[in-house]
Amino acid sequence: MFTNNIILITGKIFLAIILFVSAASAQQFKVTETKGDVKYQSGTSEVWNEVKGGETLKTDGIISTGKNSFVQLRESENKITIGELSAVSISSIKKMSTDELLLALAMEDMINAPPKNGKENSNSTATYGNKESAKKTNQLKATDFGIRRLNGAMQLADNGMQESSVVFAKETYRKYPETKEIASYRIFFANVLYDKGLYEEALGEYLEIQNLELNSEQSNKVKSQVNQINKILLNN
Repeated sequence: MFTNNIILITGKIFLAIILFVSAASAQQFKVTETKGDVKYQSGTSEVWNEVKGGETLKTDGIISTGKNSFVQLRESENKITIGELSAVSISSIKKMSTDELLLALAMEDMINAPPKNGKENSNSTATYGNKESAKKTNQLKATDFGIRRLNGAMQLADNGMQESSVVFAKETYRKYPETKEIASYRIFFANVLYDKGLYEEALGEYLEIQNLELNSEQSNKVKSQVNQINKILLNN
């Protein structure tokens, strides 16, 4: 029975992902305004092309901005302004329901599950700083792409796409594992889960964050959130 339930849940997750991809593939975003260094990489291409106003971008690519740059995109009711030193998958610019978020998180958990032989592969060996220090030194390079993606994920949240922001952040943690060590981003997206009432998911994030190198303010914030969630769960 347990195995059958796992198979059923897995089947639902894959079906949901297929539906998400099918819906996204039909979308096209129009570039309404750009400033500075804005690049777009389509599909599996390794070439970055300059983005100009009026262009139409398919959802199979990713858009990236440089220093003192931004781009505005629109597709039907979905619109977003992507600020400097950020990167966003076009397919992530969408609103999701809570159920869709939970399915996407379950899919990420399945992908991240360690192999049976216990060996784990790292997708990246680069070392990243945090967003604040990068701004101060003005030395955020193209190789720090994981940070750019997290900046983009934060902007998804700021533009009312909180569920999509969490999914994109989770995907970034998987593809650029070192970014999971940056406490400020981890706390931001854990807070999104908390604000959405996904207390168990948020608690799991906060407990992981407690193992990171935190300053006193971050440590107090995380402890407070853990205590608050435990009270909520005990009363439910």
